[in-house]
Amino acid sequence: MAAAEDGYTLHRGVVYNHPARKPLKLTIFTPNDGAATHPAVLLVHGGGWLFGTRYQLDWYGRQLARHGYVAATIDYRMMPRYAFPDCLHDCKLGVMWLRANAGAYGIDPERIGALGNSAGGHLAALLATTTPEDGLEPPSAPAASSAIQTAVVLYGVSDMSYYRNPKGYIRLFGFTSRFIRNFVTRRYRGEADAFDAASPAHYADESMCPTLFIHGTEDNLVPYGQTVAFYAQLRRAGVPTRLITVSHGHAFDFFVPGARARIFPEILEFLDTHLKGAGSPPHQPRN
Repeated sequence: MAAAEDGYTLHRGVVYNHPARKPLKLTIFTPNDGAATHPAVLLVHGGGWLFGTRYQLDWYGRQLARHGYVAATIDYRMMPRYAFPDCLHDCKLGVMWLRANAGAYGIDPERIGALGNSAGGHLAALLATTTPEDGLEPPSAPAASSAIQTAVVLYGVSDMSYYRNPKGYIRLFGFTSRFIRNFVTRRYRGEADAFDAASPAHYADESMCPTLFIHGTEDNLVPYGQTVAFYAQLRRAGVPTRLITVSHGHAFDFFVPGARARIFPEILEFLDTHLKGAGSPPHQPRN
């Protein structure tokens, strides 16, 4: 169902996949600016891989569409029934679906990015770092590529090994070691250590796409230091990257009035540079 809104058209409940007979849907925001094609951004919600809906990121979808992007908020499979890499498979299938259906929604298939917050930031970072050589492509996937050209990661986990034995606040009120172990090991069938396999930092190298990090120094669930270390890793590899630091806690863009509006121009500038500018090629196979 499509509905015209202020500056964009809203396409609700677009089914992009049916894993295990479970329909997964997108909400798609397309600009009403008359241009033939636009870059696209897949929006991946947070919620500890356990809860949340694609509607959480509608604000970002509306703003991006008003600034010349096709934006798509995505459903994905979550705990407790599903685990890693099911959620990543769904995000990759979402990228593939956007690329395969580019003509229907005015998308430039060579300019697709991802933005995610919290658990969604972790998944957006995995989209940015993993390639088919890593063995995490979805089974029975279409021929379209799952590569993205830019990522925006808001307070997402980059190193899952931190949660093998979480301490302090995180152990008492946040992620427990049992929950994380269940998330990373229960469905993963690869040869690598499961905690490494679910960690974006494990895959990052010079082939990674440009990535913007946004994180608060007061975050008690995903330590700010994780993002600082990942950002430094990308800089050493020569990946175009930027870190925006804010003096807030986890999910600040939802809980601090006005925070989203203040950071959005910087998100838009990064996306404009790397999706509307010269662009960045999709991942190349590692040597």
